[in-house]
Amino acid sequence: MEKSNKFICGIVTFFPDEKVIAKINKYLDVFDEVLIFDNTPQKVSIFEKLKQNDNVHIFANGKNEGLSIAYNSFIENAEVMNGDFLCTMDQDSEFSRENIKSMIDYISTHDLNNIAIIGPKVIYNNKLKVVPQSNDIIDRKYLISSGSFLNLFLVRKAQLTFDTYYFIDRVDIDFCQTCVKKGYRIVEYLGAVLYQTLGIPTKHFVKGNHSYQRHYYMFRNRFYYNKKFSKNIFQKVSLNIIQSSKQCLRILFLEDQRVKKINQFFLAVYDYRHNIMGPGRY
Repeated sequence: MEKSNKFICGIVTFFPDEKVIAKINKYLDVFDEVLIFDNTPQKVSIFEKLKQNDNVHIFANGKNEGLSIAYNSFIENAEVMNGDFLCTMDQDSEFSRENIKSMIDYISTHDLNNIAIIGPKVIYNNKLKVVPQSNDIIDRKYLISSGSFLNLFLVRKAQLTFDTYYFIDRVDIDFCQTCVKKGYRIVEYLGAVLYQTLGIPTKHFVKGNHSYQRHYYMFRNRFYYNKKFSKNIFQKVSLNIIQSSKQCLRILFLEDQRVKKINQFFLAVYDYRHNIMGPGRY
């Protein structure tokens, strides 16, 4: 009899409330195991009811360790649990049971031998429900972490981990790019939809108005990412100039706290040059 795949879900939380607990409860009967990594910088008691479930495992150190450390923890624990696929999630996502089951069914009935990551179609800051129109997959350069299923066989084979130089921002892009460089595919499954909240939505910008701290990580991590993956110094410098300029223009024309956010560019340059990575100054 062929072995069925074991599906594990890893959820990163940050000051979770009852709405977050309700989301987690939805996942308990569709995943074999549910891992929670709480990044709240203090002890919280909201998980007490969840502890009654045998397939829930909570990791909380009373501090914010960022996304890379959380995701690496999920990989390590999923391997101990003999998991086959790990779905990474964050608390800002809406991923229905039906869409999760659709993804699990696809994974269970198709050959994913060279696919490192498969994720749903992501809809940002949109309350309108989207009905999937296809059960096909398409290749992508990267997918966001939330809702993405990692093929743990390939993760183990290639000894893949998330780069802890990142704290937040570009964590998922870096991991996907590493997978692609190893010769693996990143695919989007069009038969499932995930709704993602990103920043505070504005009438001008669908992906939201980011905090000044987030802009700091966007600026700083871009420098590191471009150095890591650019083919030469000309490409690296060009990307830094073009992408940072676009970010500054977006701040100036579409966001609030413009001076404070633009100032993050100079702080990011200083910290990057002094190898102040991970959580950095925030």
